[in-house]
Formats: sequence, structure tokens, C-alpha cells
Amino acid sequence: MNHLMSLNRIAILALVACVALFLFAQPQPLVLSRWSPVSPSVPTIGAVAVPVADVSPLNIVVNDGLYIDERDRLDQDARRAYAYVAARFGSELMSPLTVAFIQDAGCALSGIAYTDIRRVQVFTCNAIGRERVIAILAHEYVHQLQQDRYGSRHLSADLILSEGIATWGAGVYWLGEHPDFRRYVRAQRTNGISHPLATHYAGRGVAVMNALYYQWASFVEFLIDRYGRERLDAVYVTGAGTPGSADYRAVYGKDLATLEQEWIAWLEAAP
Repeated sequence: MNHLMSLNRIAILALVACVALFLFAQPQPLVLSRWSPVSPSVPTIGAVAVPVADVSPLNIVVNDGLYIDERDRLDQDARRAYAYVAARFGSELMSPLTVAFIQDAGCALSGIAYTDIRRVQVFTCNAIGRERVIAILAHEYVHQLQQDRYGSRHLSADLILSEGIATWGAGVYWLGEHPDFRRYVRAQRTNGISHPLATHYAGRGVAVMNALYYQWASFVEFLIDRYGRERLDAVYVTGAGTPGSADYRAVYGKDLATLEQEWIAWLEAAP
């Protein structure tokens, strides 16, 4: 979730709260990616796969008492998730990034990315499984990659695109056993879960927020599949923060409403 902040050093805030992911309106367990750095190929959609990302820019810190017996696995998983999303997104970090796992007193799970000061935080507790924590981290990594790819224009990106790309970029960490966001969202729609793309989730609850994140990811998947990554990059830098604020007509020659109808037809044509 991207929010513009008025504080001096915090230009952008990416927050994922209450990370129960909804499939058919029911929470489902996340399935961690089975991709590894030695895999022969990296799953990308339109993006050019980069070599296995250099994980050395990551400075990973964990609060005392948190995942004491799983520190090595947590570190490995965090680095593995970055390598995956960087390859899928198509570019790497431009400079070091601090990743902090912080003990949450209420045992809630959330993530936040301060992309201007290059710090990602995941709030968790020992009762929350490591795989759920890494899924949130994968999403937050993409927000930092967006900052590095698009520069200051990322700070005012259309929420559809900023959160859509962050969710799409997290790929298998959010899809579980589903092959792609296209078929995931088609299943949502079949079960009556659907919202206009330009809907803002503020005040609507976590179920709506989750549904929109998946819709936006599938819309991004559609734009890349139908029109290519170059146009997606071009429209990303035209936003003004709110959902639907990007200049779709200037880049695609069609307004968002027209593209939304094309996206729905594309969803319904999925195998």
C-alpha cells in the first residue's frame, strides 16, 4: 500500500496490514516459492529476466527474541525472495537496503517500506509462520525496486499501478498454487468478488483491500501481456496517487474504462 507522507524524510510509505489473503472470501495459507537461485529459468511476464540478483546490498536485522531458532532460515528466505522479485521485476536495487524484522506486541503482521530512506520493515511475532512474513517482504521489496526504477515519480504513482506491480512482482509468494493472477482473479469474479479498478480501499476493510490488490496485479499482468512492459513503465510515471489517476489515454490511446473492459474480456478468455 503506497501513501504519500508530508514528513521531511518519509516520502513514501508502503503498508500491507492484516495480511490474511482471501480466496473465495476465505483465508488461505501462502505457499512459499519453490524457485531457487539455481533454477534454469525465472518466471517473468514481459520483464526481461536479469541474472541472479546480487543479495549483498541487503542488510538484514532481526529484533532480539524473534525467530531465535530460525534466524539462518529467515535470512536465507529473505535473500531468496529478493532474488526472485528482482528477476521477475526486471531490475535490481541501486544501493543498499536495510530489512528489519520487528517484534509486534499485538502479534499482527504488516509491512512498511520507506523507499526514500531505503528501509523495509516487517512487523511480526514468533506465532506467525516464516512463510507469511516472507510473502509480505516480497511485496515490500518491489516498492523499493519501483523507487529505484522510476525515481521520484514513484512517489505519486497511481495506486492501481504501484500496488498492482508490487503484488504482481511478488508472484508466487502471493499466488500460492495458482499459476497466475489472471486465473486467480477470474476465480474471484466467479465467486462474486469484484470491484471497479479505480476503487480506493480506504475504510472498506481488509477483504476489499486484498481483492483489489489481486485485481490490480492481474490488470498489470494484462497490460504487460497485451501492450508490453515499455508502455507500463511509461504510464507508471504519469500518476497522481489516487486509483485511476495515471494518464492511460496518453500512453495507450484509451481511457481506463476502456482498458478495464478489455481486461475483463481477457480474464474471461483465460484457459
